[in-house]
This record gives sequence, C-alpha cells and structure tokens, in this order.
Amino acid sequence: MIANITKGRKAVGAILYDFGPGRRDEHVNPRLVAGNVVGTPMQVARAIDHTARLRPEIKAPIWRTSLSLPDEDGVLPDAQWAEIATAFVADMGFEDAPWVAVRHGDDHVHLTVSRVDWSGQLLTDRWDYRRARQAADRLEEEHGLVRAADRFRPEGPQVRNNELEAARRRGRAHDTAQLPEREELRRIVREVRDASRGLGRAAFESGLEDAGVSFRANVAPSTGRMSGYSFTLAGWVDGSDEPVWVAASKVARDLRWADLGPVLGEGPAAAPRIPDPRIEFAVASAAAPEPSTGLQNGPTREELAAAAERGAEILRRGQAERGVVPVPQQEQPAVARSTDPAAALLAHYRAKAAGQPLPADPVPAAPAPIPAWTDKTRRPHGRMSNDGLAAAIKKREGQLITLARGKAQAQEEIRTGDAIVTGQVTGPHVQELHQRLARLEKAEPHITALQKALGTAKAAEKAADEARTVWREANGRKDMSRWALWKMDTSRSQEQTRAQEAGDAIHENVDVAQQARTAASKAAELARKETGVPDPAGELTVLREGWAKFVGDAHERDQVHGKAQRYNGRTSAERIDASIAQVQKRVEELRQEQALRKQMPKAQREAEGRARSAAARAALPKARKAGTGKRPGPQYERPAHLRQPPPPNPSRGQGLG
Repeated sequence: MIANITKGRKAVGAILYDFGPGRRDEHVNPRLVAGNVVGTPMQVARAIDHTARLRPEIKAPIWRTSLSLPDEDGVLPDAQWAEIATAFVADMGFEDAPWVAVRHGDDHVHLTVSRVDWSGQLLTDRWDYRRARQAADRLEEEHGLVRAADRFRPEGPQVRNNELEAARRRGRAHDTAQLPEREELRRIVREVRDASRGLGRAAFESGLEDAGVSFRANVAPSTGRMSGYSFTLAGWVDGSDEPVWVAASKVARDLRWADLGPVLGEGPAAAPRIPDPRIEFAVASAAAPEPSTGLQNGPTREELAAAAERGAEILRRGQAERGVVPVPQQEQPAVARSTDPAAALLAHYRAKAAGQPLPADPVPAAPAPIPAWTDKTRRPHGRMSNDGLAAAIKKREGQLITLARGKAQAQEEIRTGDAIVTGQVTGPHVQELHQRLARLEKAEPHITALQKALGTAKAAEKAADEARTVWREANGRKDMSRWALWKMDTSRSQEQTRAQEAGDAIHENVDVAQQARTAASKAAELARKETGVPDPAGELTVLREGWAKFVGDAHERDQVHGKAQRYNGRTSAERIDASIAQVQKRVEELRQEQALRKQMPKAQREAEGRARSAAARAALPKARKAGTGKRPGPQYERPAHLRQPPPPNPSRGQGLG
C-alpha cells in the first residue's frame, strides 16, 4: 500500500476532483466509503472548510492522501476500504477532525482531512510521511495485502497478474517447482553471469546456450555499440507462436549492460593510442638483427623482408590516421593489381629479395562513379545547398556542445548520488535535521526565558490565589461579634489589617503574573521567529529525546535519495550518449557530403548546384501576379452603398466664367 500525501488550503477543489470525471475520464462511480461528514459532495467540502477556517493563521489546513494498492491485491469491497481508511486516520491521529474517504476506482481511495478538529484545536502533521508509512505497513499485515517493501525490492520488475495467468495456462504455475518464465530467466541468467565473471561475452553467451536460454545481442549497426541483451526460454511464445523476447532490464535491473558489462570484463575501454610510425620504425630498426657489413654482399633476404614488412606497416598506419580505406581487390577492374601502396611496396621488396624482376606499376583503378545528388540512399543530404550543409553542421555541433554539458551534469549527479550512498557526503535529510537542531539551539536562550517567565507567572498566580483565600476569610470575620473574635484569639482590627495586607498581595501578585505572561509572550515570539516552528520548546525536547532515531530515519531517506539520484543520472547519461551518437552520425554524413562535393569534377559540381537551385525554386509557392484576382461573376450583387452614385462635388467642374 502506497500513501501519497499532499496539503492544501481548501477541500472544495479536492472533493470536486474526487467526484468529477478525472483528467482522462477514469473516475467511475465516485462514492463516499467512510468518514464522519455526510451530505452532498459540496456540503461535505464546505463542512470541512468551515472547520478549517477556525484557525485562519494556518496556511495549509487540508491534509490529503491517496491509498493505492497493486494489481496483486485485487479489487477490495467498499466495506474493507472503509475499515482501512478508518484505521489509517486513527493511526495518524486525525479521528477527531472532519474527514471523508472517496472511492472512484478499483485500486485506491482518496482521504480528505481537516487538520483542525471540531473544537478548533490544530492537529499536528509532524513526521506525517514516516507515520503514514508505519500505518500502511500495519494495515498491510492486518489485511493480508502485498507489502510495499517487497514490491520495490531491487531484484527487478515483478510478475503481474496477466503474466502470471498466462504462465498458469501454460502449466508452469500449477507446478511449484517451475517458476513463471520471467522469474526463471532471472535465476538462470544470474547464475550464468556469476559463473562467467571476468571471462567476457563469449563465455557468458556459451553459458546461456548450455542453460537453454536463447539470447539476442542488441548492437547498433551504425556505431557497433553494445546496448544489452534480450532473452527468452524455449517454448515461451505468444499467441502467434512467436518467441517472447524480454530485455535484460525487464528481467532484472542488475542485468542491464551498464552493470553486466563490467562484471563480464566487457566494459567501455579507453580509446587505443595510435602509435607514431616513425618511433615504431626506429624501435623496430634498433631491435632488428645487425645487417651484414660486407659491401659486396649487400642486405640479406631476411633483412629485406623485415624492412618490407616494416615499410608496409608504416604505410598502413599512415592510411589509418588519414582515414583512407584501400579499395578491396575484388572490386577493382581485372587489369589492375592493387591500389594499396603498402601492398605494392611489399611486393616490390619481395621480388627484389627473391632475385625476380620488379613488378610493373599497377594500372590505376577506374574511379568509382559518384551517386546522383537525388539518390537519398547513398547521398541522404545531396539536396542541401553548400550553405545549408555548413549551417546544418554548425547546428549539430552546437547540439553536441549542449549534449556534452548535459552529460557532464548527469555524471555530476551520479557522483553526488554515489557520495551520498557511500557516506562520503552528508545527505540532504541529515543536513536538514542538523540545521533544525542548530536553529532550535540558537533560540534556546529565548526558550529558557520563556520557561522561566511561565514559571514566575504560575508562582505569582498561585500566590494570588492564596491571598484571595486569606482575604475572603478576614473579610468574612468583620461582621462577627467581639466575643466570637475573642474566642478565635483575634480582633476586628487584626482581621481588617489581614484583609488589607491580603488585598495588597493580590494586586501585587496579579501585576507580577501579568508582567511575566507578557515577557513569556515576547520570548515565545522571538523563539518562533528564530526557528520558524510554532512550538520551539516542545520541538527541541522531542528532537533531543529521539535524536538517534531521527538521525537513523534521515540517513535511510538519504540512502534512498542517493540511489534514486544515481539511477536518474545513469539513465540521463545513457540517453544523452545515444543522442550524441545519433548527432555525430549525422555530422559525419554531412561532412562526407561536403568532402564528396570538393572531390568531384568542377563541371559536375556546377551542374549539381544549378539542378539543386532549380529544384528549390520549383518547390517555392508561386506568387500571384497583380491583377489576376478573381472578379465577381454575374450572380454577384453589389452592396447598396456601392450601387448609389457618388454625391456631386461642387468644387470641381465649375469654371470662373
């Protein structure tokens, strides 16, 4: 059971939402299932708001929560929901305030409670999230509901009712030894992962095959980047007899490639360093065997072969640095031997070492035909102008800069979450708890003055009450006879003196109590202003008495917060990486189009430019020429003010003579 708590000023809006159609017409048969206020929805809302207005200084007197259940608990009757809502409100301490529970769906109810009870007393909402969680846990155990702690354990997505029913129809759920397919996959894949730790993807995939698990490696065809696996079991098919493939993240969260790759030893590695061919050649030359010093003999065949191999390797590395890809032998014309200079140099040295005639210069291969600018498959950006290409590249580079900043922020979020989880950084909840204690301790002099003034006021009021008792006794004896007063060992003058002294004491103690109350009010106001809480003394006492428990609860919430922040950062980083790869691919395509236009013959480049300009002009909307507007047809009737002739102008058409 999940309790989602919100707070507001009025109950009218909340009740109208409960009895309304909902945001997507999902509210069905809204009705009151529990509460201590009856009437129409508007009458109920006004009654709750009327009680809340007894304390106008409270800004958010309406306490509202929704109690929701998972699909595994089924649909509970209204009577059971009424028991749950009544017990929940009682556990929260709101049973003496007006409240109602509204149900408009199968899996949840909404509670609307006034934090001001019928007598105008404000009910505290201190630690309401923790108390709501404890009340929900108790109700889950009492009514036999699925525990929220079990639903959100980190093993992975749970098997839902529809999937469990499908497994039951296939005969798996009837046998207790056979788990549903998703649970079975989770168990098998984790065992294979643990057995293949550090052995690479090949060992992991081989173990899956041995265990009877079919898999698919999700590799991007453009970048070759591994994004994860999908799994299925033999015989697990859908209605059309197609295998049911489940992504690794849907099997278990720790089977995602971001977590699985490092375990298998296949995590992202650093980019390989491109060695300097000159340094490699010098090192290889120094390590080569000493050449023969006989000038008449020349280099041996082994020396020539080693030199040829080194020269070919240097040429290949140079081509790799420049991004030159040799034309494959099968794609060249039959008359050409090779266009790879490394291969030609190697053949030259081999022929010289063998004492054979040097091979003839290779016939250059015919240049590959350049695709037409209208070919969207091979030239997807051929229709763009040169300026359009440059602007598109500049725009994509700006997107890469923005994405890089977003990735840096996501990585910072991951580091912060890790620091909170590992305890290197104090979490926000623990910090807030320490800050609250510091504020209360800072206001402790005002709290001490408040308590001292209250003690003085109580003592003065007690002394005033005692003086009133003496005054009543002395004042009552003034009308007694002298004989009676003599028997009481007193006199009328003595009683008058006692009454006068008691009256003076009453006035003095009342003044002292009033002054003490005023001082206490000022001290309380200063303490409230310093701490921002309505009862600083009580808050400080509660905080000091349960400090260890409060710190433990705050630390647990920080752990949850840190894990969630780390997960969100990783998700954002993965999404940004995918976007960066897509934008980089687009930039590479645009640059290839630019390079192709620079390499093509000038006549073809100019002809393509003219064709693109003509196509762009043809695509523009044609402007209507002046005077070609539609004229009214014969059935058109002019308005009355246009049918009348214009009035005569006396200033025109009249001469001087």
